[in-house]
Amino acid sequence: MSVTIWISKRLRLSGSSGEKRSAGAVIAVVGVALAVMVMEITLAVVAGFKSEISQKIMGFDAQITISRPYDYNTGIQSESLRVTTELNGIVSKVLRPGTTMSLAVQLPAMIKTDDDFSGVVFIGHDKAHDYSFEHANIIEGSFPNEVKDGTSEIAISRHTANQLHLNLNDKIYVYFFVDGSLKTRRATIGGIYDSNLSEYDKMIAYAPMKFLQNVIGVDSISGTQLEITGVAISDIDSYALELQQALGEAMQTGQLDGFYPVTTVLQTGAIYFNWLSLLDTNVVVIFVLMLCVALFTLVSSLYLIILDRIPTIGLLKSMGASRKWLVRLFVSLGLRLALIGILIGNIVGVGLCIVQGATGFVKLDPAMYYLSEVPVKIDILPFVILNIGVVVVSYLILFIPARSAANIDPTESIRFE
Repeated sequence: MSVTIWISKRLRLSGSSGEKRSAGAVIAVVGVALAVMVMEITLAVVAGFKSEISQKIMGFDAQITISRPYDYNTGIQSESLRVTTELNGIVSKVLRPGTTMSLAVQLPAMIKTDDDFSGVVFIGHDKAHDYSFEHANIIEGSFPNEVKDGTSEIAISRHTANQLHLNLNDKIYVYFFVDGSLKTRRATIGGIYDSNLSEYDKMIAYAPMKFLQNVIGVDSISGTQLEITGVAISDIDSYALELQQALGEAMQTGQLDGFYPVTTVLQTGAIYFNWLSLLDTNVVVIFVLMLCVALFTLVSSLYLIILDRIPTIGLLKSMGASRKWLVRLFVSLGLRLALIGILIGNIVGVGLCIVQGATGFVKLDPAMYYLSEVPVKIDILPFVILNIGVVVVSYLILFIPARSAANIDPTESIRFE
């Protein structure tokens, strides 16, 4: 085998007409390089797209949410959720390292101006919440944190601001629907945000936690829901099931006075996650097409190289080269071309991904794709698996033209010459 590899490395790839490189060799390398480049870019873009959209959805909605309790007998749900010692203890036992529990308030409301109005849902979080997502989306002003003189600064989306013709520091009236009654509060536009996730931007507004707690008339340890964050997407369902079982058992033993329903972002944002899962099908289709292109060009190119080397094949056979030896020779030669193409494809593909990640030079329409630029995410393991897969499949497919080369009759090769 070592002799075969040694000869294949030294076998010239010049064309029969004296070209420096045969057309077959060039086509093989270019075809494999383009296929690998496209597959790697597809892998990075789809991974980046899924990661960015998932982070946006989980920025608006916690991975796991514990809602207000309700009575099984009457079916009446409480107006608020109070973080009692018992509830805190039960949830804390289920929490794993890296996860965070925070109290939140969500209240439906209507923002009204002299000319128009818009329905929104106000969200407020306690100090345990990670505000990095909210702060990153602020495009004007700042994120509201404090209540002053009974009024508050709020943050609305750019969509809502444009719809109601509102600007930073404008004073407005906000109407909350609480316990069957309407409560009016004066507020100031302290911040305007834009996440590019239009369905959420149309609906979500932010206000300080204390401001919303005053609206519904509860103390500092009460809200409308408990949020669990820091959970990996793959663990959300199992984590939520474990938490729901613990809360159900606590209700049955009398530790809790009601049933606390547990929901996940995979349920509330199901339409988006189902859409993202469809991208995997597109990836498979692209991979199959690109792999077919790479293999077709590789096999075709090796046939061209064999045609240029018929006299050489006849000479080797006349010198005693066996059929198996010739098969190994041309498989090694084809694999050599494939490896060169794979190397070039990796350099170009990964290089373009790095440049896009650093500069974002390829833009997107946020209204269509929810992102302003093409996202990329380079995961080493999928790239390694991709390269290994291309090498293995290329190696196997090269036996087809290599067997044809081994079947050439030495006497016919002399006539060909």
